[in-house]
Amino acid sequence: MPFLVLFLIQIPAFAQKKAPEIADSLIGDLKTAKEDTFKVRLLIHIAETYLSINPALGVSYAEKGFALAEKMNYKRGMANGQNALGLTIGDSGNNEQARLHYLKAYELNKEIGNTIGTVNNLNNIGRTLQRESKFVEAIDYFFKALKIAEELKSDAQISMLSTNLATSYYQQMNFPRAMEYAKMAVKYGEISHATSNTGKGLLQIGAIKMETGDTLGARTYFQKSLKLYSDLGDQTNILMILANLALLEYPDYRKAITLMLKAKKVADENGPSSVSAISNISNLGRAYYDLALVSPVTEKKKLFDSAEIFLQRGMELSRSTNNLANLATLSINLADVESGTGDYKNAVNHFRNYIKINDSIYSQQSKNKLAGLEEKYKIDLKDKEIAINKLELGSQRRTQIALTGGLALLAIIGVLLWRQNRVRKKSNTILMVLNNQLDEANKVKTKFFGILSHDLRSPISNLLNFLHLLRNDPQMISPEDQAVNQQQISQSAEQLLETMETMLLWSKEQMEHFKPEIKLIPVNDLFEYLQKFFSNAPPVKINFQNPEQLVVSGDENYLRVIMQNLTSNAIKALKNSPNAVIDWKVRKEGNRTVLTITDNGPGLNAEQTKSLYNENDVVNAKTGFGFHLIRDLAKAIQYRISVESQPGVGTTFVLSG
Repeated sequence: MPFLVLFLIQIPAFAQKKAPEIADSLIGDLKTAKEDTFKVRLLIHIAETYLSINPALGVSYAEKGFALAEKMNYKRGMANGQNALGLTIGDSGNNEQARLHYLKAYELNKEIGNTIGTVNNLNNIGRTLQRESKFVEAIDYFFKALKIAEELKSDAQISMLSTNLATSYYQQMNFPRAMEYAKMAVKYGEISHATSNTGKGLLQIGAIKMETGDTLGARTYFQKSLKLYSDLGDQTNILMILANLALLEYPDYRKAITLMLKAKKVADENGPSSVSAISNISNLGRAYYDLALVSPVTEKKKLFDSAEIFLQRGMELSRSTNNLANLATLSINLADVESGTGDYKNAVNHFRNYIKINDSIYSQQSKNKLAGLEEKYKIDLKDKEIAINKLELGSQRRTQIALTGGLALLAIIGVLLWRQNRVRKKSNTILMVLNNQLDEANKVKTKFFGILSHDLRSPISNLLNFLHLLRNDPQMISPEDQAVNQQQISQSAEQLLETMETMLLWSKEQMEHFKPEIKLIPVNDLFEYLQKFFSNAPPVKINFQNPEQLVVSGDENYLRVIMQNLTSNAIKALKNSPNAVIDWKVRKEGNRTVLTITDNGPGLNAEQTKSLYNENDVVNAKTGFGFHLIRDLAKAIQYRISVESQPGVGTTFVLSG
């Protein structure tokens, strides 16, 4: 089975340009540098730059930098030189020697108090253990380093450590935890502009997605990572991405092999014994084996031989670097190849070797230790949070006493301002209500005088004319005319009284505390009232129809006035109509009782009908004050009133409640 090329190396955060360009520029500066601390830093910088393009060449620059620092007793330079030696030697496969250099660097950095340096040293020690598949010990170092990095708030180092934690969890096949730290690496890498760490996180996310079956997502993240590393000229990581992209071509084994050979060429030029190079060679062996299984018989032997060559080469390199994870995978792959060629004895031996190594790496005891390390890390973080909270609490208590007096004073001022604001708002509200009431009163007054000038002037004028005529020229009036005039005077007086009564009722309705008294009223009682009231009316026939003996809900006085005015208006409209008839009817429509009055008079045109509903029109062609009164009183008892009229046919008023 192939395995993903996911073991990562630490590339310093300064590598934002292409590494070959940086190396050439630094070597140029080296020619004019004096024997001082600057030259030490320059030599170490060059060594770290070669880490991504040619680690073996970087070893000599690291050795020169350390020697010069030791000669000057420049301890920071000595520590950085030891760390650079560990990086360059470790990537050549000698993990044990690299670890010794990191430990020396760690002790020097502790001595001079270089905390950032100790983080890098702990991380690199963890990486050497990780390469040897000692994941429990590796993660222990990573968590120690991460704790210090978080205390320093060093985003670049948090990102770097997250990449290595992601790799460790990935190798343990704990993909959720691996994804958590890979995303953490991308997040803090982007914040700190550590492009190399961001690229690592993207590469890891792609590898996890490929392992969990999301090949499209894996390819997307691999391409993003490849773009970043191509811009940096980071050949080591480009090799890893090419090797992983090759695995996405399965089951097109020939295309996968082409990409793996391309990655092998990069490895041969920059570090053939690096972990990434070994993984790619191992995958080449597996790809040739898989291709042999689906190829014609004539090609099988040649393909099996190629598979065995690459797998055996991978075994040699993995033994030299003590990489147990690679050895386990290579053993099971060689078992498959030997089985395919018929060499079952060697196949069984390789399979037993795979079981032995695999059990040592992925035992339950190791998993329990990993879980314990993470729990310890979380507990340490909680202890730190508790200590910080205690300090903050003490500070808060000290400041609380100092602020109490000021807060109390502010509270008193606030209460006074609040009360003052409430009084002002209350006064403004009262003034607003009074202004609204005054405005309404002015409107009522205007309406009242408009109605008064129209509906009282006419009958009073008629009375005065008749009285003047009787007083000044009584001889001009015959006895018959006197009888007619007396009847007209009586009618005008009655009309005046009727108008005054209705105006009084309307005025009461406009007052604030005057409210109607709602009760159930038989419709027949209302019809009897109208029949008596208009018993002496001009010769107009009034019909009343209530076959269902219905009752209505409302104020009896209001309804009497409304119906009286509607009847009076109808009589006035019919004064010049022959065969004048008024029909009062009542019916049920759902939950409402509907009263209608219909006359066969001349009717109203559209403009007159519209004028009835216009509150600004005080006088109209037919009803004068009446319809304004009807509309206001109906609204007061929650009745609706409408009119339907056709010129030359008649008019119907509808009252429903």
